[in-house]
Amino acid sequence: MKIIDTRGQVCPAPLIATKRALKDAGNGDLFQVFTDSHSSLNNISRFLKDNHTSFTVRETEGIWKLEVKKEFTNSSAVNPEDYCINQVPHFSKGDFIVAFSSDTMGDGERELGQILIVNFIKALKDLDVLPGKMIFYNSGVKLGSHDSPAAIHIGDLEKMGVPVFFCSTCVEYYSLESKISVGTFGNMYELVELMASTGNIIKP
Repeated sequence: MKIIDTRGQVCPAPLIATKRALKDAGNGDLFQVFTDSHSSLNNISRFLKDNHTSFTVRETEGIWKLEVKKEFTNSSAVNPEDYCINQVPHFSKGDFIVAFSSDTMGDGERELGQILIVNFIKALKDLDVLPGKMIFYNSGVKLGSHDSPAAIHIGDLEKMGVPVFFCSTCVEYYSLESKISVGTFGNMYELVELMASTGNIIKP
C-alpha cells in the first residue's frame, strides 16, 4: 500500500500531497497518509469528506495514520490552501536573521554536525517568534539542495512566511542551480544589505 508521509510538514503541504495521491490512485485503490499535526489531520479529514472519499484514522504515539480508499471524486478544482487552518498560531517574526555558512553545525564529527544542523532548522519551526529571514552562503547553500534532509524544513519555514535567501555565487560554485527549488538567489551586496538591516544575527 502506498504511504504518503507528511510528518514534519505544515499546511498546505500535507493537503497538496493528499490531493496528488488521490488524483493518481485508481478507483478502489487504498493508500495511507501519515501526519504528526492535529491541525493537518483535521484539514485533510475535511478535504476527504468534502470529496466523498472514505477513510479511517488511527493514532499511535502522536502519529495519525489515515487509510484512504479512492472512490468517485472530483477534487481537481479544489484548492488545498482553502482547507488550511493556521497551525502555527503566532506567525510573527523577530528582529533576527539566521545565517548558515556551512552544511554542518559545530566543529566535531561531520556526520554529527549534519544531524545537528538539520535538527536545528527543524526546531526553528517551533519557535514562538520565527526568524525575520534566513540566509545561506558558502557550503551552507547545500542545505537547500533537494537531496538534503534539511530542504523540506527550509521549504516549510518559507511557507510559514520566513524569507529565504541563497548566495548566488555559492550556488553556482557548487553547481546547485537546478537542485535548489526554495528561496531566492541573491548577490553578496544584497546579502550584506539584509544582514545590516537586522538587529541580531544567529549563526549556528
